[in-house]
Amino acid sequence: MTDSSDALVEKLKQQRDRFIAFAFAGADLLLEMDDADVVTYSAGAGEALYGLSDAELLGKPLVDFIVQRDRPRFAEAMQRLRNTGRLDHTPLTLVGSKGAMSRMRIGGIKLPQFPTGCHLVLSRVSQMAATDEEKAHSVDPRVRFVEMVRQRLNEANRLGEEYTLTLFDLSATQLPNAEPALLQSFFSTVHHTLEQHSIRHSSAGAFNERAFGLVHDSTVTAGVVREKMVEVMKKYGGKVKGAALKMHSATLDMDDKTLSEEDIGKALTYIVNGFVRDSAGFAIKSLAEGAKVAVEDTLVRVRNFRKMIKSDRLVFLYQPMVNVNTGAVLAYEAFGRISHDKGFFNPSQIIPFATDMGVIGEFDLMAVRKALDTMKAAQNISALATIAVNVSGTSLGNPAFYHALLKILEGHKTLLARLVLEITDAARIYNIDEARRLLARIKRMGVRLSLDDFGSGGAAFDILKILPVDFVKIDQTYIFDAREKRGRSVLRALTSLTHDLGMTTIGECVEDSHMMNILKDVGIEYAQGHFFARPAQDAAKKIKYFKDHLKVAEQSAAAE
Repeated sequence: MTDSSDALVEKLKQQRDRFIAFAFAGADLLLEMDDADVVTYSAGAGEALYGLSDAELLGKPLVDFIVQRDRPRFAEAMQRLRNTGRLDHTPLTLVGSKGAMSRMRIGGIKLPQFPTGCHLVLSRVSQMAATDEEKAHSVDPRVRFVEMVRQRLNEANRLGEEYTLTLFDLSATQLPNAEPALLQSFFSTVHHTLEQHSIRHSSAGAFNERAFGLVHDSTVTAGVVREKMVEVMKKYGGKVKGAALKMHSATLDMDDKTLSEEDIGKALTYIVNGFVRDSAGFAIKSLAEGAKVAVEDTLVRVRNFRKMIKSDRLVFLYQPMVNVNTGAVLAYEAFGRISHDKGFFNPSQIIPFATDMGVIGEFDLMAVRKALDTMKAAQNISALATIAVNVSGTSLGNPAFYHALLKILEGHKTLLARLVLEITDAARIYNIDEARRLLARIKRMGVRLSLDDFGSGGAAFDILKILPVDFVKIDQTYIFDAREKRGRSVLRALTSLTHDLGMTTIGECVEDSHMMNILKDVGIEYAQGHFFARPAQDAAKKIKYFKDHLKVAEQSAAAE
């Protein structure tokens, strides 16, 4: 080896030593990674803090030590590091060799003297900080974005600055036959590009997988941001044959001088939701214009909605859940309806509106309160009847909802043994661990819990494992599919799983005796559907057994 080579090696060693010293000034563990994210070097307090020795880490992909739910975030973080050369501290949970979990922040950098791989630093986070961090990442991204924009508006007013909101939608983009890694890289780069042009490089966010927004000041025009986005799209479009890259954008001035804090929040929510629904037809040009159109429309509709649910127009239709062996009723599900003319608003007209307008929690609370008051009056509901009331997963993501719900339950303690809270849209619960703790508290009060539409969402099994539910209502798709042999095997497996977890199963949308017999065959205990009774206002007024329906089903089974 020549003298110059020796000098270069020595220089690299010195730089490495400096980096290690720098890294440990604010971190606990330093890792070197190759391009496959495999650990090639480890130094620090890994074993003491994380239960992972250097030997355990070396030669293994770091993702193997990341808790399952955080792996997509880890993959996105590593892709961002490759694209930009730097990774700011990202919260993740590390699993030690003995199963111990540690909340930590991961940061990284690609050094020019190391053309391949990268360096990562891990810093342990205190439990209090971890809880706050987890909450920050467990909120609906649209809610988080709106809150960020509100903070920037307050900042602009305080500093006398003028900020601008620009939105981008790439949902019309098509990248056929693109590798998942390339797609992930594309959208990660899009997000990073927007962040780099936002205020303090931290005022951009995603509404979903393909819609984004950023807040920028007068030093960055919307035109410049669009040009940068076009460059990113051209770069990636050239890598995929047949790519069709389409972008819709909208830029809004944010003059909020005439708006209250509440109106700003409602206006921003309306604007973001409106842009996501129809970016091509989106025409609002400023927050003030959006407020004039959106806030007036929204507030009027919300005001009318609140009047309706607080009046006698909120009524319940009850439908029984029937034991497939005895005909006894487990509970009556209370379907909330708003009466108008001589009919009722359909749930598909109520729930999406209440969710989009941010008042689904108010609707759920009113439904629980009304159900308990009706049970207490014992006029339209038998004193022996158990009532199941729907509560949206969206509501369960709101701490204020829990406090209000607990207050209602505390005022009706004598009735709680006859109340079932049926959780709908469980995939919308954005802080599942917090929901588990609070639902466990509600359960200790005597309320029973049910999970609706089990199997309909990708996270259904994780939710079933975490939430302390008593009953599981299996999604109607599995009930219908069980008419075929393969579908019946799947339904039997789902039923067995819930039984192993100590839960009672309910099959919904049972239309005829054949479907009822299928439930009985696979071991589902209760059935609900038009075969027994359609939802009706007086269905829970008098307790009845459905033995005649069971006889019809038995005769049908014998004839088959």
